[in-house]
Amino acid sequence: MTVFKLNGLSSNNILNYQTNPELSILVLNLMPNKTQTEDQISQLFSEVKTPVAVTFMYPKSHQWKHGSQEQLAYHYVTLDSIRNQYFDGFIVTGAPLEKLAFEDVDFWNEFLEIREWTRTHTRCQLFTCWGAQAALYTDFNLPKVNVEKKIFGVFENELKSELPDGFRMPQSRFSKVDPRIAGETKGLEILGDNEQTGPFYLRAKLQNSIYVMGHPEYQAETLVNEYFRDEKKGQPVQKPENISLDDPTVAYNAWHDSSLYLYQNWLNNILKEKNNNERKQLQI
Repeated sequence: MTVFKLNGLSSNNILNYQTNPELSILVLNLMPNKTQTEDQISQLFSEVKTPVAVTFMYPKSHQWKHGSQEQLAYHYVTLDSIRNQYFDGFIVTGAPLEKLAFEDVDFWNEFLEIREWTRTHTRCQLFTCWGAQAALYTDFNLPKVNVEKKIFGVFENELKSELPDGFRMPQSRFSKVDPRIAGETKGLEILGDNEQTGPFYLRAKLQNSIYVMGHPEYQAETLVNEYFRDEKKGQPVQKPENISLDDPTVAYNAWHDSSLYLYQNWLNNILKEKNNNERKQLQI
């Protein structure tokens, strides 16, 4: 369908100017390579059925070390600039911050402010990787558990749930959540789990939130490029599991179907929530 990028560092390639967006999505992009992440998220949205308008934001209290802070400020919005706006959906990306305590993250206070604002200015939220762990911590006081060996590769859901059979997600992180604590947390459901990764797909219906410990936006070469990048730097890194370094497309096709399911199902829930609210307003 159509994705309308209302701002961003990369060019806006609208596929069909005749289609009006049905939903507005705000993306807090915390990834180092923001342009790549923009393109990956936009590509996923372009493949689902629901046309959306996407706005990218950043925390102004964080100094971006992988590009021009001036350019970022020009092309992205901050909370101050959209404080009076409302969005249907809110996404928080991952960030290479797993080894830091949440309170040691330089933009943590601003993140808390943004989270509080989204409770009244967005309908549904989708948190991925570090964003999911940070949101679970703020919503349920669920601690992250640092791991010595990086959780790296493509991992399949081993839990019987409403997720499609063979649901899988690419992972690249140094932390996880404790399955016992997550399973005992009231109001939190575990829909996706793997013995190696721990819970990686969780839902909180009351908060209208989905927490995905993974990167649904990743494309075929992303994990492979991360491996060779770290190897070139001389960092200790193991090969990503369940994906071929020579031909990652086989693994990608499987997780890409899961990513499309994730995005479309999330958008369907937003539409349902939006329609329910509109019917309630008509009855008042």
